[in-house]
Amino acid sequence: MWCVNAAAENILVAYASLGTAYMDRVVAMEKGYLREEGLNVEVVRAGGGVATPALLSGQLHFSTSAGAALSAAIRGGPLKIVYTHLSKPTYKLVSNKPEIKTVKDLIGKKVAISTFGDTGHLAALLALKKYGIPSSSVLFIMVGTNEARAAAYKAGFVDATPLAHRDFVILGQSGGHVLADLAKEIQLVWNGVAVSNKLLAENPLLVERFLRAVVKGREYARRYKERTVAIVAKFDPSPREVIAMDYDAGLASMTEEGWVSHEVLKEEVATRAELIKLSQPPAASKLYDYSIVKKVYSELKASGWSPSL
Repeated sequence: MWCVNAAAENILVAYASLGTAYMDRVVAMEKGYLREEGLNVEVVRAGGGVATPALLSGQLHFSTSAGAALSAAIRGGPLKIVYTHLSKPTYKLVSNKPEIKTVKDLIGKKVAISTFGDTGHLAALLALKKYGIPSSSVLFIMVGTNEARAAAYKAGFVDATPLAHRDFVILGQSGGHVLADLAKEIQLVWNGVAVSNKLLAENPLLVERFLRAVVKGREYARRYKERTVAIVAKFDPSPREVIAMDYDAGLASMTEEGWVSHEVLKEEVATRAELIKLSQPPAASKLYDYSIVKKVYSELKASGWSPSL
């Protein structure tokens, strides 16, 4: 348990990491916002591949691997996205081959990704689509880990790859030149919260309490950089300057009030469906419900609430 209160309700929440991308939820725990809502959080360290089946089976209350949950929902899993924290992927699509100068030059080339369907892969696919390039015209090479992807790119085994800010720190001058700043090109359900349809139907108040605490955490994080970096540094062993860099990237990627437009979600659903060769995906409107987070934001603004140090 993160914070134990015998009178509070225990909930299980899966986190892929406790790094800066999850600063809203980490701050919500550290600042006591969840405790104020009468919730004790047990953190389950698991990525989307583990968290999503656990969410489907009722072993978890919430998963923060929203992208993986969305993929499962597209396949028919009874899950919904109820909150989107980050929507602008902090990747740049780069190449270290001088003959590749634009995104359209990637036709017939090899692009390294960590795993099929991950954020980097999906962001690259959405960028290709924006530029009118069929995904089949680019060969995506799965290499397994971020480290392996960076190494393959640096060694010249592939022609391009999506790199995050911290990857540029590692690669230095080997980072190459930018073909597309994906944060400025596209949006997607990158980081947020997913729940089961069952929990949402049977206990919407629990979802509201959790989201209210998380929203308070993100508004604190949005305003207080140094305090937030210090909080994240308790759980992320990265150098403080890297965490600060990730914070800046995360801040730029934040949705305004925890949701994305129907048009953004519709485009992502179509792209994820293409990945799994699903010809008739469900309507995007059946895969998300932002009504609670919109209600939370509206009420907090109406009450004049603001985070304090």
